[in-house]
Amino acid sequence: MEAAEDAAKLLKAAWGDLVPVDPVTIARTAGLRVLEAELDEKTLGALVKNPGEDPVILLNQGDGANRKRFTCAHELGHFVRRSAEEEEYATVDLRNSHSSTGLDPEERYANEFAASLLMPEDAVESFVEEGIDDLEMAIRFKVSREAMQNRLDNLNLTAAAA
Repeated sequence: MEAAEDAAKLLKAAWGDLVPVDPVTIARTAGLRVLEAELDEKTLGALVKNPGEDPVILLNQGDGANRKRFTCAHELGHFVRRSAEEEEYATVDLRNSHSSTGLDPEERYANEFAASLLMPEDAVESFVEEGIDDLEMAIRFKVSREAMQNRLDNLNLTAAAA
């Protein structure tokens, strides 16, 4: 719940109620630089903070738009979680089975934060009430259908049949 609350606070302060949410704009509003970089195919993205410099989110330029949006929101979650830390740090998120298991509390937080940021609960509930199916919701939120289905499951909501 902490991640969802943190995402809701950031949305309120830096974005508002519009969908789709633009995580790059929000990250930049929060003082981060967001860059696309040539990363190896196993790397989704990274968050790097060096003392005295603005933190940087790196996105894999080879990924599709929806993947980059989720990765940006995920890395922003890592930043929000660690923003009070003075020392330098780096997180690198890889494409592997460990990253999606939900066992690592930091990764669980960042994933929940990203889902809450990109697919705000109130907006999801509104779309469900309007009878919009998961595919159309995914298109409206600019996320993958799998991410949309996971969000609906986590909110215990059922979308209209496609």
